[in-house]
Amino acid sequence: MKLGLRSRRYLGSVCLGAAIASAAVSGAVAQSQNPEQTNAVVEKKIWSLLDDKKAVYVTLPEADFRSLGEGFDLPDGGKTVTELAKAAPGGAFNPSDLEKIPPKTLGYKAAWIVERYKHYNMDWDITGLKLTSLNPDANRYPWFIIINGGAANWYEFYVDLKNNPGWAQYLAQKINVMIVTIPGNFKYGGWEEPIESIKRQPRYLLDTELPDKEIYLRNVLLNNQVVLQGVRQIIMKNTVGDILISGHSTSGELALLAFSDPELGPRFKGRYFGWGSGGPARLSLTRPFNQPHSMPTGGTGEGEGGGGKRRPLDLLSRRDVASYSRGYSFFLNPLYVPGMSINQIAAAWLSEEARRRPQFKQQIQDLEHGAAISEKGYVEVETKRLLKESGNPWNINFEDVDKELFSTQYTRMGGYKKMVWTVGHFDRNHWLPEDPMNALEVYVATQYREVNPDGEIRLIVWDPPLTHYGHLELPKQKAAADYSVIRWLVK
Repeated sequence: MKLGLRSRRYLGSVCLGAAIASAAVSGAVAQSQNPEQTNAVVEKKIWSLLDDKKAVYVTLPEADFRSLGEGFDLPDGGKTVTELAKAAPGGAFNPSDLEKIPPKTLGYKAAWIVERYKHYNMDWDITGLKLTSLNPDANRYPWFIIINGGAANWYEFYVDLKNNPGWAQYLAQKINVMIVTIPGNFKYGGWEEPIESIKRQPRYLLDTELPDKEIYLRNVLLNNQVVLQGVRQIIMKNTVGDILISGHSTSGELALLAFSDPELGPRFKGRYFGWGSGGPARLSLTRPFNQPHSMPTGGTGEGEGGGGKRRPLDLLSRRDVASYSRGYSFFLNPLYVPGMSINQIAAAWLSEEARRRPQFKQQIQDLEHGAAISEKGYVEVETKRLLKESGNPWNINFEDVDKELFSTQYTRMGGYKKMVWTVGHFDRNHWLPEDPMNALEVYVATQYREVNPDGEIRLIVWDPPLTHYGHLELPKQKAAADYSVIRWLVK
């Protein structure tokens, strides 16, 4: 991967800064007589930063972030789940096996949930891993719902790339968590086909092998409204009380759509939590006019939110080394070995997660996630083509599909009381450390402040060189920092 002069200088300074900061943190922690007191001090700092009404964005220094985590360890140190994962081919262990592990061993009660629902006269499966915390104070806080972004599923939030405890397991030591996987992105035992193989396809019904023509049609039909129906059902049937939805990456809009849902919306209590989430897709259309010198918001169609070169819409976008080298991997990745290039880290990641992670993404997800509403006509033509080729035995009415396309362009922005976007310092999709005021999340937060003048709209940057996948890089520290943000949202 070739880097420009500015990027090389920045990377060099980041590496040097990280080394210095790590040394400083080690000294600070060593001097601390009470690590839990350190958590309290840093939480107070986070709250102070979030209480700043005038700041466009605030930053938690790296030393403070790295010092967090005391009190978030699992009772068994994560050993039981790690052994379960390592015993399975490619780490693709059966999530229902977690139900057999005593909750006292984990610090939470695990339950695997599969909800089948109907939309467009078709059945769809959506899954959730429900982690009910043993912390007696957990019910004081909202259920924290994590929804995967593109080409991912629940595994990456539950365990890291070496099968050590992940972000959600640490969070579950304090609050109730449910990790939701969108339809198609989980398969028992994972995928054995190569990532680039057309035979590697989504599993829309977990217990049924669907014919190719039906799968191709579903690849086009899986718009945000289809997913939202499943999100509503799995949350309403399996949780009670307040909720916060953290829609990562492409699923950022799902939290915003759910806020306007008549059943889910009231349970937000006007709150929002973002992690690499961005904002409504329509803001991608207005940004070039409000920020004429902004970075391009569209992509090539291969990554997040791009329209790009047209291909048959039933074909999936598949992850590769090039796409994973764009702000998705850096030296905090658990697979990093000193001397590795960013490309080598990305290649190792793809290899390690080749089985349990889907590594594909429906094009409709990217089109609805970005500024590609101009492609709606193409989506309509492709949908009609695939309906015809499938024979349409479900009697799907094209107009029912058409009216739900690009719902992400019409998400409601008003009605929020407290919102916090969290972002990693090296998340190139959402943050520009060399030009912060031009970062996507700054623009999104500014737009929400205009619509919600009485709301507390905040943006906080975690200063370690965390990428878009910071939950895989420093999961325990991130869990502790996020817990403080959640506590601020409800205080």
